[in-house]
Amino acid sequence: MIPKGFNERCLFPFVIPADILGLIGWSAAMSQKNCAETVDRVQTGVARGMLVCGVTYLILLWEALTEKGRLNEILDFAAIIGSALTVIVTFVSLWPVIKQKLTGKVLVQNEPESFVSGAMLASFKNGWIALTLTLVVLLGTTKFLDSLALPLKFYFVLLFAVAVLSASISFFWLTRDDDLEGLEE
Repeated sequence: MIPKGFNERCLFPFVIPADILGLIGWSAAMSQKNCAETVDRVQTGVARGMLVCGVTYLILLWEALTEKGRLNEILDFAAIIGSALTVIVTFVSLWPVIKQKLTGKVLVQNEPESFVSGAMLASFKNGWIALTLTLVVLLGTTKFLDSLALPLKFYFVLLFAVAVLSASISFFWLTRDDDLEGLEE
C-alpha cells in the first residue's frame, strides 16, 4: 500500500501548496506520470535557485565597486532580497526530497536517468570550466588587479558568481525548447 500523498510510480510526497509550486513552475495538480519527471522538476527548481544566487552575487560585486550612498543602500537591499529568494526557491524545489528524508520514507533509492539529469551534470561541468578559465584570466592579470586594490573577498565573490551563473545558464541553455523535435519527424 502506498502512503497518502505519494505518487504511485515515483513515490514522492506532494504536500506543497499550489501557489508556492507556481513559483518554480510546477503544476497545481502534481500528477506526475513518473519519477524522472519529478526529479527533472526538482533539478530545474534548483537551477532557478542557482540563477537567483548568481545574480545576487553580481549585485554584491556591484555594491563593492560603488561608493557609499543611496545606490549602495539600494544594492544592499537588493542583495538581501536576492539571498532570501535564493533560499526560498531552492528550499521549495527540494521540499519533496527533504520531506522524504525527514519522514524516513526514502522509497526511491537512486535518481532515475533523464535528459534533465544529464543536462544538470553537464552544466556543473560547464560551470567548472568557466571557473577554471576565470582563474586563469585572473592569474594572468595579477599585476593589473593588484593596482586596483580590491579586497580579496571581491575575487572570491566573483569566482562564486561565475561558477553558479555559468552552471545555471548552461543548464537552461541545454534544456531549452528549440523546436528541434519537429524537425525529426
